[in-house]
Amino acid sequence: MPLRSRIRRGGSALAAVGLVVVLAACSSGGGMPGGTPPPPRLTITSQTAPPPAKAETVPPPPAAQTPEYFIWEPGHWHWTGQGYLWIPGSYVERPYQSAVWVHGGWTENGLTWTWTPGHWS
Repeated sequence: MPLRSRIRRGGSALAAVGLVVVLAACSSGGGMPGGTPPPPRLTITSQTAPPPAKAETVPPPPAAQTPEYFIWEPGHWHWTGQGYLWIPGSYVERPYQSAVWVHGGWTENGLTWTWTPGHWS
């Protein structure tokens, strides 16, 4: 096979790998467009109460056709198993017009605290 053909095929394979990496990055979590929040059935428990929420400045929503297209999910404390880590707030994308966002939150259950992630209802 001529060297030029091998380079062309190698370049195509490299471009395909690059595309997969870009698409994976676009679909990662984080609550931004294309992100996927965790399922509402996922819960995290801690024996320690979370600290008070931090004050946040809500940035303008991403550009969209309608202002209600993105919903702000406030920041929250995430239990790592060894301590709490602050997760800043972010916008979540409305999947369809009548979807209602249910904010995540910590609830006290006797001697434990349980985190239920935000989700669309």
